[in-house]
Amino acid sequence: MVVDTGDTNGKPLVIGVFVSTASEEAIIRRISMQAQSIIRTGNQSLEDAVPVAKKMEQEGVEVIISRRGTAYVLRESLHIPVLSFPQSSWDVLITVREAAKIGRKIFMPRFRTKREGIEMIGELLGVEFAQGIYTDSASFRKIISRAARDGFDVVVGGGATLQYAEEFGIKFCELIASEEEVLEKLENAKSVALAQREQKATAQRYQTIIDAASDGIIATDTRGNVTTINRSARRILNVQGNHGIGVHISSLIPNSYAGRVLQDKLPVRDKVENIRNEMFIFNHTPVMLGEDMVGVVSTFKEAANVVRAENTVRRTLAKGFVAKYTIDDLTYRHPSMKKVADLCREFARTDSFVLITGETGTGKEIVAESIHNLSRRKARPFVSVQCAALPEPLLESELFGYEEGAFTGSKKGGKPGLFELAHQGTIFLDEIDSTPLNVQVRLLRVLQEKEVMRLGSEQMLPVDVRVIVAAGRDLWEAVQEGAFRKDLFFRLNVLRISVPPLRARREDIPELLKHFLYYYAKKYNIAPIQLPGSYMEKLMNYSWPGNVRQIMHFAEQLLLNSRLECNEEILDGLFLELDRITELEGHPVQKSAILQPGVDYFPPSERESDAGKIRAALEKTRFNRTKAAVILGISRGTLWRKMKEHGLE
Repeated sequence: MVVDTGDTNGKPLVIGVFVSTASEEAIIRRISMQAQSIIRTGNQSLEDAVPVAKKMEQEGVEVIISRRGTAYVLRESLHIPVLSFPQSSWDVLITVREAAKIGRKIFMPRFRTKREGIEMIGELLGVEFAQGIYTDSASFRKIISRAARDGFDVVVGGGATLQYAEEFGIKFCELIASEEEVLEKLENAKSVALAQREQKATAQRYQTIIDAASDGIIATDTRGNVTTINRSARRILNVQGNHGIGVHISSLIPNSYAGRVLQDKLPVRDKVENIRNEMFIFNHTPVMLGEDMVGVVSTFKEAANVVRAENTVRRTLAKGFVAKYTIDDLTYRHPSMKKVADLCREFARTDSFVLITGETGTGKEIVAESIHNLSRRKARPFVSVQCAALPEPLLESELFGYEEGAFTGSKKGGKPGLFELAHQGTIFLDEIDSTPLNVQVRLLRVLQEKEVMRLGSEQMLPVDVRVIVAAGRDLWEAVQEGAFRKDLFFRLNVLRISVPPLRARREDIPELLKHFLYYYAKKYNIAPIQLPGSYMEKLMNYSWPGNVRQIMHFAEQLLLNSRLECNEEILDGLFLELDRITELEGHPVQKSAILQPGVDYFPPSERESDAGKIRAALEKTRFNRTKAAVILGISRGTLWRKMKEHGLE
């Protein structure tokens, strides 16, 4: 019997019902007629119901109801849910009472297990009452035959019971569920069908989503058998339809790393695997349910696509709108740098202003980007501005933008400023102490009002931007000199991080050298070198005026010069170059330095010799500012500012 129950969205829910007797069918008909349902009847049971049920499933039946034994058999053969009709103790009591009118010795067959506590019904009614267990049609027939031999008068049950009772000459009494219980079971079936339909819809949605992915996606179970495969994977692997489902992944991708993930329960990232002599980049991720692994998801893409994606990322990074560094890029051992890392994590929780101070090359921008990537804004733009590198008119237009015709040479249609481009993200103003005073006035207004006005415009645009600034010297000194506005200083000086120079954290020098030597070894595809202990001691006693930036370039120079042979002559020659830079910079080689975590550190003023050092560096490099800045161990922006201070432009 098929009951069309109807559904709120207009598409009917289809429920198959196996009935055993005419009275049971009558109950179903009455209920379904009230629901204006269409019914097709059938009275199969146990193994005989299987082919009929399979046909129902093929015709769109979403859930099936039958008696308990038949339900058990059907569950082993179907993919749709199968429910069983209820059989309460009250129903049994009523049925046995009716059977007692026919005979005093009553037998009831039960599928697989006896019903506990039901024997007392015989005591209550003054009859002999027994149960018999069956597991299939053959054992069912056998227990009815035995009941006949044992002299039972009546057997109670459904349609199959009636069939065998007639065969062996025993009277029959139908075990009927109440109409209310049948109605409740139909409602349960409807709920199950709705849930099943929603589950199928969800599965289809997920399949559509993964089919829309350009990457190939394959999911396997704990045995490595494929459970899901998307359209891209089928195309790449030349698999038609669902033929790949159920096969072992090794038959689709020989020597796949997915097998290792199944053993180790650890992800495998960015592995190159070969499919029909073409290279693909694979990622294999274990699917965990609590502490248990329930499968593996493998994603892969053509190597050519990876190259194209990398070029796109590079273009984005070139625009300065992505923070490349994270807190993991800070390499250190000294407690003062641990304090810096801890402050980054703490300050990332807020949107307050952060002032980062430290000498050039100490890694202030890495600190700023780390804060951004730890914050809630990490998915938003990170805009970095080198304030000292831009002339005053250009800096103002870059920061705040301009309207068309705002000045001669302005871009048609105008241009959004960097504050606008950083909306909902972070803007990092490096070397804020070099910002001209009139730009500081506009900057203060933007920070206070959270609005920006383009040059040549009268309209205020709201901006939601987290501001991080950096300075190469104590900003309060700039305030005292009149080079920095006091009100802007107090506005920015909310959260403060001081990044110590290398000479104040000498334990970090070996770590940084090792890090950069391995980095450049990988970059140039050459073997890393091991430095002698005596040479490392020299480097630890060196003052490193250019800080981390200098040690990074020195590691590259050291590795490339020692590519063929790492000998004492080469090492001593490179160290002499370091000493010459130190003499030009005017820094003595310090044997030790102590920095208290969280306390600002600035070297003694040596302004009287600045002009001479800068002039000498420029002459040595034939006035190449970039090379001169490297010799001086400072950034190009700082060199530009110092040249301006000493009238060397």
